[in-house]
Amino acid sequence: MIIDAAFVVRFFMAALAIYRLAWMFTREDGPFAIFDRFRIWLGKHATSNKGLGWTLAELFNCAHCLGLWLAILASPSILWPSRGMDIVLVILAIAGLQSFMTGRND
Repeated sequence: MIIDAAFVVRFFMAALAIYRLAWMFTREDGPFAIFDRFRIWLGKHATSNKGLGWTLAELFNCAHCLGLWLAILASPSILWPSRGMDIVLVILAIAGLQSFMTGRND
């Protein structure tokens, strides 16, 4: 693996994209409250302190935990780039930077 300027740019774009997605899924309502309803649905299916339902409910309540798993999923887009993934990374990185710069004060 060669660490060149393109790799560094792609790495920081992925970091901003993951930041945005993790915050959006764990803390925002989303359009038509879709993320909020999804978290409520997960909470209703987390009946005990074990199992997939409980694990997913906990995951979607923690931006740091979800960010780790999103980073695992996003790492191939950094290591083996493609034009399609670069477009997705740019869009999400711009949204992540905007969210970071505004400080989520709303």
